[in-house]
Amino acid sequence: MIDFNIRKGEEKDIPALMQHIHDLAEFEKMPEEVGVTAKTLLADWKDHKAYDFLVAEINGEVIGVSLYYPRYSTWKGRCFYLEDLIVQPHLRGNGIGLALLNATADEARKAGAIRLDWQVLDWNEDAVRFYEHIGAHIEKEWWNCKWRID
Repeated sequence: MIDFNIRKGEEKDIPALMQHIHDLAEFEKMPEEVGVTAKTLLADWKDHKAYDFLVAEINGEVIGVSLYYPRYSTWKGRCFYLEDLIVQPHLRGNGIGLALLNATADEARKAGAIRLDWQVLDWNEDAVRFYEHIGAHIEKEWWNCKWRID
């Protein structure tokens, strides 16, 4: 096991957050879809409070991130949405993802949320196994909808 630290993201972590977003887009085979910039990430976090994030680090180097925000379920009440959970590939399997997920759940609980929601790609078998192993319910009957409104 390796020694790592989980903490709340800070302004100095925005470039690392941006790099992890690009890395995830590459992994998901959609690098051209990233439209956000470090500048908009910073403004949306700092000025608009649109999201918050946690980082996992080793010796000051960010090696994983969790980006999340509050949402509301008309059936259940306050929830949190985990937009992305990213750990550098060569460090997966060391408990970093689980630690980030647990820390995100702690942030959600502190805010009064009763549930943490997220998505997983059906072809990402490692992630599906990980989420099933921790007891997450993976819904297969709901379809995602996206409507571009700009």
